[in-house]
Amino acid sequence: MTDTDFSTRGGIAYVDRQVETGGSGFKSHRHATWPFARLQVGTKKIVVSSMFGEFRVTRTNLGSISRFGRVPVLASGVKFVADGHQEAVIFWAVRVRKAVDEMRRHGWAVEDK
Repeated sequence: MTDTDFSTRGGIAYVDRQVETGGSGFKSHRHATWPFARLQVGTKKIVVSSMFGEFRVTRTNLGSISRFGRVPVLASGVKFVADGHQEAVIFWAVRVRKAVDEMRRHGWAVEDK
């Protein structure tokens, strides 16, 4: 990724696109804990990579980017929905505020849900 200015490690979960933050529960058949996923943020694309492959978000396929939380501090992340992907991805981060700030600095709109 040539335009990457920010990169961090975290966890990942592939979930149904309709899953909302704070819900009673959700199933994820593909997930990995920290440090087995990486978030790379650039001005043209965002890539979440893990042992499951890459989930790419571009300006043209972006559905939404939103904060996602289950238990404050213990489970905070960012949910990515992109056209062309059947599932959404949640990237779990220890310093989720830093990741959100970096996405916004690169011109990505992140919803605070």
